[in-house]
Amino acid sequence: MAQLDPTTAFGGVFLHSTVEGQARLVRHPAPPAALLDPKTGRPLRIATVEVAGAGAICPSCAERAQGGFVSFVADLRMVYACPECEALVWMRGA
Repeated sequence: MAQLDPTTAFGGVFLHSTVEGQARLVRHPAPPAALLDPKTGRPLRIATVEVAGAGAICPSCAERAQGGFVSFVADLRMVYACPECEALVWMRGA
């Protein structure tokens, strides 16, 4: 697994951590106000940042981990940050 720069990993929203041998994410103490849309490059203002307390299944690698979710102002998409595949996975909004 590639090691990410902890200051820029996950768009600077989360920090990679390991607890009792399990990969997990924690909120960055000073996250950015926006993430760039991967298709348009347009900054999307962050509404909420949550760490999955009980774990979640990554839509990309299908591993269960304590990742994180990011939602945006005026955009229905969400991002799942996966500590297993070390990626931001963009999901369509409802």
